[in-house]
Amino acid sequence: MRAEAASVEFRLRSAQGHIEGVIRMVEEDRYCIEVLQQLAAVDGAIQRARREILESHLRGCVPEAMAAGRIDQAVDELVGAALGFSTRHHGADGAHRCHHQPASIAGGDE
Repeated sequence: MRAEAASVEFRLRSAQGHIEGVIRMVEEDRYCIEVLQQLAAVDGAIQRARREILESHLRGCVPEAMAAGRIDQAVDELVGAALGFSTRHHGADGAHRCHHQPASIAGGDE
């Protein structure tokens, strides 16, 4: 993955911190609404990371696949990712087939 790695990592670490907090809240038998609010924060952080990765893929990997005539593969991968299915997207050597260097993704939903 070559999405904005620092940004994606930040969002995932944020989600991780929220999850650790939620676990403590459950252990402490905290008020359900407070727990739900923290879970919403986890969902938000994960969705923003997912969006950045998807956007990077659409801007870099998909055009590469189209240029190489691998449109069906690109569609299958995206459908699988959207529906939660695992698809194989690595070559025989285990290397990721997408080798783009995306420009910084502007904007965001923070």
